[in-house]
Amino acid sequence: MKELLRVMVVDDHAAFAESLREVLANRPGLELTASASTGEEAVRLAEETRPDVILMDQRLPGTNGAATAAQIIARLPQTKILMLTGGGTDDEMLDAVEAGVSGYLIKTARVAEIADAIQRVAAGEMLIPAETLRDLLLRARERARVGREDVRVAASLTPREREVLRLMATALDTTDIGKSLGVTWHTARGYVQGVMEKLEAHSRLEAVLRGQQLGLLS
Repeated sequence: MKELLRVMVVDDHAAFAESLREVLANRPGLELTASASTGEEAVRLAEETRPDVILMDQRLPGTNGAATAAQIIARLPQTKILMLTGGGTDDEMLDAVEAGVSGYLIKTARVAEIADAIQRVAAGEMLIPAETLRDLLLRARERARVGREDVRVAASLTPREREVLRLMATALDTTDIGKSLGVTWHTARGYVQGVMEKLEAHSRLEAVLRGQQLGLLS
């Protein structure tokens, strides 16, 4: 991970966005690169500044957070997006996860929690409460439509990779996955990356939802 993480803020509430900017501007290891108040502006500025992490409001005027995230990830697949929510619906959350966001953070989170969340998603971790993840998995099951290509993708995962995917679905991080498997952190990280590549997922969270849709978690 880079010593200095470049962070962008996307929120249409001026007071909240300003407080976030102040937090980031004064936090060691973080650099505020840009801020936007609409999805369209966010896509343009993201391409110009190429941040490592984007803190994005779930509900934006015009293009919403999920659609904006999808556009940015398509252009900048290395950029991690952390969705900020004041209490969205399961469908809104699922849309964002399917777009490739790395996790969720409530807007009332403390400064230390925000900084820690940025560091974690930048490192490739999945950031979502276990109970919220369970709700999203249920919603994903309702949406699932498995086709021929999906069957091929599902069959490509090895038994060990399926085991890793099931551990990811319990919201475990890389360290805990390694402990559960009795392997090193680096080995566990390799398994996780292999699962994400085969499922063509931009984030661990998206990989878990994709696995649920393919029937790999039942």
